[in-house]
Amino acid sequence: KLRKMKNIFNKRLLGSLIGVAMIASSCSDDLLNLEPVDSLSSNAVFVNQQGANAAVLGMYGGLAGGNNLGFRMNVVGDIASNDVSHTGSFNTWRDLDLKNWDAVNGEIGAIWASAYNSINRANNIIAQVDGIDMAQALKDQYKGEALFVRALNHFNLANYFGDVPIITTPTAAPIDDSYFVSRDPRASVYQRVLQSLTEAIGLLPLSYNTNNNTRHRATRGAAQALLARLYLYTGDYANAETAATAVISNNTYALVPFENQVASKGTTEAIFELFFDANNQNPVTFWYGRNNGGRFEFGATESLWNSYQAGDLRRASSIREEAPGVFVNWKYRDNTTGTDGVHILRLAEMYLIRAEARVRTSNFVGAAADLQVIRRRAFGDQSLVVTIPTSIEAAIDVILEERRREFAFEGHRWHDMVRTGRAVDEFGIPAFRTLMPIPLNARDVNPNLTQNPNY
Repeated sequence: KLRKMKNIFNKRLLGSLIGVAMIASSCSDDLLNLEPVDSLSSNAVFVNQQGANAAVLGMYGGLAGGNNLGFRMNVVGDIASNDVSHTGSFNTWRDLDLKNWDAVNGEIGAIWASAYNSINRANNIIAQVDGIDMAQALKDQYKGEALFVRALNHFNLANYFGDVPIITTPTAAPIDDSYFVSRDPRASVYQRVLQSLTEAIGLLPLSYNTNNNTRHRATRGAAQALLARLYLYTGDYANAETAATAVISNNTYALVPFENQVASKGTTEAIFELFFDANNQNPVTFWYGRNNGGRFEFGATESLWNSYQAGDLRRASSIREEAPGVFVNWKYRDNTTGTDGVHILRLAEMYLIRAEARVRTSNFVGAAADLQVIRRRAFGDQSLVVTIPTSIEAAIDVILEERRREFAFEGHRWHDMVRTGRAVDEFGIPAFRTLMPIPLNARDVNPNLTQNPNY
């Protein structure tokens, strides 16, 4: 039985106890040096500062991978929503567009496995960094970065799948029955995310020596921003407002003209952004791109195109109509070098989180002020005055539409509709589909993983 399981792992169908690729651990620095830092094994052992640094960089490389936030983690939700349409030939993406996915859908399986692989990388850093001979400040930073990445992956998993296993210790061969854990309630997962982010805030620096590192690595502001998102998702609106305000008040961040924010990476608006270069290219541009060798597997929907009002500068920066009725993602457009950064957390979200939190607590004036900041930039009009309905549900509808236009192709739409109870009507799906199925291959390896209803 163990031999059969190892064969499954070696074929990279899954790994760890719950769907993460397993690679045997090694204490050798030579073995570590054989791997590029952006693909360091998820369970590598390191014994010095150089190895620890490589592990941290490898952790970010995994997060930016095509199966995680570098591509699939966001696109699965976008195409399942009404913002992205399938224009290519892959049946797995077609089924997501048709709202007919199942437990053997490879795209869903990929985000599950990749998230747990990323969690395992983070757990190895957390478990090992205290034993390394290096400055305490650097130990704290690395641990804080790993806690942030672990929290981000658990958060994303809970948003897609509901109840999921909480994994806080490294997984390494040999595998025994103790690794086959059950799913934890979504509320418990969110609580663990809260604990990890709270700890990370006390360990992470405000910024790094270079602007790129400040935008592309976890900082205290990034942990506070993710905390604000967590509070919003869990209905803790007072704390959502407080956390968002802390980031807005941080002079490390400032809004820039929308076109600059889209076309440039590492702007002052970026709180946490995935970094790509010529050697590690952004896969989003290939899959969305229609020209210069792009696959054009996905296009924007006419519904998204029509959601923008006349004069909204964001449409031209986010979408192009390249032929009648053919709408192309223009937010990630560099299909030549593939170096576009991918937005994960940015300052505009903090304003819209705070606006929604203020609406939920009937502070409509404060919410309108936040919305006004975003719309003034969107329309290039600093004299624009914004008012919103004084009905909570009507005001939430306004903010959700603003989020749709602001965050097109950034992976928010599906989760916004699900968390606010609007997905069934907005996407025309049965209620059970607001949770993705637990991948069948993960359940084949771990019999203690139950399935979501009706899959």
